[in-house]
Amino acid sequence: MFIFVAHLKQTSSQRNNHNLFITFEFMQLEVLESKRGTKVVTASNLHAALKLPVRQYGALVRKWLRDVYEFQDGMRKPQMYRDFAKRARPGEPIEDFYITLELAKLIVLRTNSKQKVKYARLLEAFAHNGQMNLFQHAA
Repeated sequence: MFIFVAHLKQTSSQRNNHNLFITFEFMQLEVLESKRGTKVVTASNLHAALKLPVRQYGALVRKWLRDVYEFQDGMRKPQMYRDFAKRARPGEPIEDFYITLELAKLIVLRTNSKQKVKYARLLEAFAHNGQMNLFQHAA
């Protein structure tokens, strides 16, 4: 099942004879859900949605998967098959990965993207079935 998170951005506006024409650029982040209910995003889609440099894709993804993050269960590196898994794409020149929503949110908050807060909030909402977690217990 696919769930789409949309982000609209005004790219240009024109005035012709008292009419205003506005065009929008549509950028979507696809949140995928498995049969067991695990929600993930793909690294390639996350990279594109954050509008990061295309040439840095490989280096950024390797960095994302090797960095240390503060997960809910403590500080640690992402673990294969727990936080991410390789996405099989025969014939494709680039590697892609499925990334859990928790890891995706932590990655988004570390990027230099201008949309990082919006996407972090959307990922947090999807992780909690569309409801924002307003009250968290202090550690």
